Amino acid sequence: MGKEKERSDSEEIREFKRQLRQKELELKKEKMRADFYETMVDVAEEQFNIDIRKKAGTKP
Repeated sequence: MGKEKERSDSEEIREFKRQLRQKELELKKEKMRADFYETMVDVAEEQFNIDIRKKAGTKP
């Protein structure tokens, strides 16, 4: 039973490591996506000379 428990624990650790790597990749992708949208808004504001972002303190 000890070997079986060790194998189960090591398999569980491997699965957690795999999930962690997957989440890290997803986070990296989302950060890149956010940077892309930020850059896209910057370029649009500059090219079209309009304010796209909501300014702090404005009334709805």
